[in-house]
Amino acid sequence: MQDNMSVSENSPMMDPELISRLNTLWEPVYPHLAQWIKPWMPENTGHILEIGPFSGGIIASLLQHHPTVQGLIALEEEDVAQSVRKSFGLFCPMLISPLAHLPLLPTFDLVVCRGAFFFLTPEIIKESRRILKSGGCALLGGGYGPDTPKHIISPIAEESKDLNYRLGKKRLSRSNLEKMASEAGIETQSAIIDEGGLWLLISSRD
Repeated sequence: MQDNMSVSENSPMMDPELISRLNTLWEPVYPHLAQWIKPWMPENTGHILEIGPFSGGIIASLLQHHPTVQGLIALEEEDVAQSVRKSFGLFCPMLISPLAHLPLLPTFDLVVCRGAFFFLTPEIIKESRRILKSGGCALLGGGYGPDTPKHIISPIAEESKDLNYRLGKKRLSRSNLEKMASEAGIETQSAIIDEGGLWLLISSRD
């Protein structure tokens, strides 16, 4: 069981070159993360949103196997958006917007975020819940996920740790995440998953 993930004290300025390197490094991981997330996404039609500067890999893997589902990426920095386009291509639209104030209606079946603990706040948690349609889910967190094999993780673990450190990672505990969810006012609508990292699962069913 992993009790801690990393977090910055304040939302850092993301270095597009380091993010690009991380995306390249994590290419073998994203399909396994997508496979783990698949049960929470719509099967045939619907809308999914990936948020934050580490977007691209998961949603690209999901849409590859579900081409009838509509996808959107939301992040705050245009230069990071350019890095994501370079890494994954123009496979779905991108929205440049503050993540705590997204100009979006509650139409998403799935909101997903990896690397959330660089910038996650109660306001972003609340906003992720707001834009879910009835029956939708949001999965916000960080880590390799419980289904990524060790032989995929081992060759990239040290470099990934170094790049994350250079991007300014701190530490976040499960209790910190629970407090953040409580401050967002959704403690009865969330669950903590601490396999393969630390993840907050929010359901609009509750």
